[in-house]
Amino acid sequence: MINKIKNSILLLFVLASFTGCQNDDAATATIDAMVAEPGDLLNQAFPSNKVRVEGEGLKGLKTITLDNKINISFNPNYNSDQAFIFTIPFDDKLGSRFGVQPIAFTTANGTVTKNIEILQPVPTITKTTPAVATPGFPLEIEGTWFYNISSVTVGGKSVSYTAKSSSSIIIGLPADAASGSELVITTPGGTAKKTIDFVTIVLVSDFDGNGVRKDWFSYGDVASFNANTSGGPTGNYASFTWSGSTSNGYNGSSAGGGSSFLSATNSDAKKAYIDIDISANVAGAQFAIQLNTIDNKNYAYNFKVTDVNWATKTISIADFKDDYGYGGNTAAALDVSKINEIKIGVIQNDTPNPTTIKYDNVKIRYQ
Repeated sequence: MINKIKNSILLLFVLASFTGCQNDDAATATIDAMVAEPGDLLNQAFPSNKVRVEGEGLKGLKTITLDNKINISFNPNYNSDQAFIFTIPFDDKLGSRFGVQPIAFTTANGTVTKNIEILQPVPTITKTTPAVATPGFPLEIEGTWFYNISSVTVGGKSVSYTAKSSSSIIIGLPADAASGSELVITTPGGTAKKTIDFVTIVLVSDFDGNGVRKDWFSYGDVASFNANTSGGPTGNYASFTWSGSTSNGYNGSSAGGGSSFLSATNSDAKKAYIDIDISANVAGAQFAIQLNTIDNKNYAYNFKVTDVNWATKTISIADFKDDYGYGGNTAAALDVSKINEIKIGVIQNDTPNPTTIKYDNVKIRYQ
């Protein structure tokens, strides 16, 4: 009986030893390296990189979890016992972030957790709105990877900005920003650069002592003219009254000629505009605006006021015509860099009597 008990104990010991050896030999998942493709980043990757995971016991991949919250999809057809491949996702809505973070791989042989560093890509600038910027006004910048912005500069000077999203920011342009200035957005991922073209705005006169033409005068069949009338949209304005006289057959106001308003590089009439604040004493009052050049060419644009309230009128210089605005040739081919005088008056044969036209903030804009 004692021998039988001894034999049973011996048998149990042998079985236990055999089972222990089997457990020691069971496969476990191990990871030796995570390599980003393309390139050879080890245990690091950019968003959208494919990552090749190498190790042992990797067959039967079940789940990949990044940063304890983001489930990563994968193709099981690219899964062997020694390797598998997946793509790094990045989604703000899922809480994606940059930096070192845990990544857990669950296979048929268990779960392995490693650390991987998600690197921030270099930002890019793809678009600005408007395409041609105006100094002193906002500018929207569209692009990619606008995360953790450390600075935004225009022409080497820091500017304020508001982040709309990771692909859009709005910056405040300096009033003295010059065309051709370089916009630079800096993040931990690097810098994005773009040359910004600015609108050229020449203030001809605001009738408050500012502008390149200050001393206005009238001529011809004018009843009265005051270049310092108070109560305009931004201060003083010019008021010009015609009361029926036709003794000269013409009228107008001007601050004379002189040097050209625009530089020689700003020559395309299709990119040039007259901006002027206008009003009148009566609907139907007809403005006449004439442009003279340094080589004695002149073109005009005539229009009627339909609303006596102050409004800003924008006129393409390409729409001006010869023969005092009544000719068949437009100014589309005019070299606008040669314009050096603006005249403003009333069309005497097609306007109420009396007519008082009012104008302020005369500008030439090139974009």
